[in-house]
Amino acid sequence: MKRVILVCYCLVTVSISALAQENNPAKPAEINNFPAPSVDKRIELLSIVFRLAGNWEYNDDQYKSYIADIHQHFDPYSEHELIAFARKLRDNNGVSFDAVMKMAIHLSPPPELNPVVPFTEDIPERRWGKDPAIKFVKLLQQFYADARCDAFFAAHEQLYKTVPERFNKVYRALDITWYQQYYGVQPNGRLIVVLGLGNGCGNYGPKIIWPDGREDNYAIMGICPLDSLGDPEYNTDNNLPTLIHEFNHSYVNHLTDQYKPEFQSSGEKLYGIVKERMRRQAYGNWQTMLNEALVRASVVRYYLNHDSDTGVAIAKMITEFNNGFFWINDLVNCLGDYEANRTKYPTLESYMPVLVDFYNKTADNSGSLFNIKK
Repeated sequence: MKRVILVCYCLVTVSISALAQENNPAKPAEINNFPAPSVDKRIELLSIVFRLAGNWEYNDDQYKSYIADIHQHFDPYSEHELIAFARKLRDNNGVSFDAVMKMAIHLSPPPELNPVVPFTEDIPERRWGKDPAIKFVKLLQQFYADARCDAFFAAHEQLYKTVPERFNKVYRALDITWYQQYYGVQPNGRLIVVLGLGNGCGNYGPKIIWPDGREDNYAIMGICPLDSLGDPEYNTDNNLPTLIHEFNHSYVNHLTDQYKPEFQSSGEKLYGIVKERMRRQAYGNWQTMLNEALVRASVVRYYLNHDSDTGVAIAKMITEFNNGFFWINDLVNCLGDYEANRTKYPTLESYMPVLVDFYNKTADNSGSLFNIKK
């Protein structure tokens, strides 16, 4: 059945607007608010903590040499009070995946590790809660001293310098100006690429909002693929789509949150159809699914505007279709209408009511598509 669906999808006529322009991206190094990629010790520290806590998403072991070093140094501290508390936060509050990375970017660099903005019930993230987040930070500061984290980081200082050099080919290929053009808003802060060596193949796109309204948007990149020696290799085919994807989250998630009541009915209906496939990708609710759909469709729009070969974009749509986003073709076309009518819709935010209507119609038609009897 899956093969039949794929063949049928390949035959869908894709209405492509604003296609295949000459690609001449501005180099990110020329953009002041786009600092060079780096390894961030806050990211490494939090991934180590939740690796020791047993979170499966932080226990990827593909980067064998680095992971072996982590276990050799930190396993003696696996029963530290911090690690026990981290397990409790995971089991009781659902602190996992991006919630861990959101905590990391809301702390000052080690060894201080102080909150850089006041914690609330929703900052750094609602899964933490204010009081548990404050307690976690105090225990983290103690763990940093007890586990001699500074010694571990010092021993890997050269690695933290050389890995970003490998990422440069991807970093230089990104057209950072596209985000302002596509979303219609200028970044009010920095776009920061971090290479998460302890995160395995996991990628995250958190952001921090400063008291003055500035926003630092992160693309935390995993270490895949690896070369024949087991070191991060990085290439534009594998990593550029992910980099585009993760920055998109910083422009998309707050919009779907803003329109949450309007999206809820259609989102719940569509999620009910594809929830098993979504859960296998760790998308546990309809809003996360809609965020991912809009982000992935926007990645397709990026490629339609940057590649003369539209087959690349179509291949990505087929991939997303098989990931469970069966409406991806129509969503990409809907966003094409947005791009073609920017006088009427200067920002993606101004287009959100159209997307609400799109999802209502998609949900209403989903029954006939899947032969569901009402």
